[in-house]
Amino acid sequence: LICNEGYGKAIIFFVFTLATGISVVDNLAFIYFDFLGSSNTMNGCTVVFTVLFELPLFYLAPFLLKHHGPGRLLLYAGGAYVVRVLGYTIVPEGHMGIILMLETLHGISYANLKTGSVEFVSLIVPKGSEATGQGILIFVNYLGVVVGLAFGGWLQEISGPRVMYACMGLIAFFGIAVLLLAETCCAKGNSSEKIRSENNIRQIGEYEHLCGNKVDRYG
Repeated sequence: LICNEGYGKAIIFFVFTLATGISVVDNLAFIYFDFLGSSNTMNGCTVVFTVLFELPLFYLAPFLLKHHGPGRLLLYAGGAYVVRVLGYTIVPEGHMGIILMLETLHGISYANLKTGSVEFVSLIVPKGSEATGQGILIFVNYLGVVVGLAFGGWLQEISGPRVMYACMGLIAFFGIAVLLLAETCCAKGNSSEKIRSENNIRQIGEYEHLCGNKVDRYG
């Protein structure tokens, strides 16, 4: 399944790009909020808003995976992140209420990223290598964190936080574009005739599920 392999590479690339973006929000956001005139109390409130949607989305994870698939959840995560950080770039100083609304998008990004990426890896790794697959996923994620903080910190220092967040949003958007392109390839490959024997039925089913088709593995 060549298309499935290409789709897998696209998802790993997407996870890396989104991790670079989320790292600067998780670690540098309070610096930007101080720039906007935030108080310590308001900074604490932003944390509450960031987790507002996380628990509901994790609770609904089986339903979301069944009806959307891991690839679509990753796209939702990327879209929420791009809207959030591009929103950062246009918030006027002293308007932290807008920041609170934008922070609710964090739960959508985080929950969908974790749910989609973990499910994807569990589907493609060979039986018995599930822990290794998740370890590789964590490595890719933290590699993105290191690169994101190094690049984002440098960019914020020389160009300011608004430019930095705009650039990180563009990087995440590029990851979304790559994933959408791979999904299109996957959909075309899925339309071709395949032999459904007992030996390859699980592989075909996972292939269709990754490409966004509704496969009932959670009902």
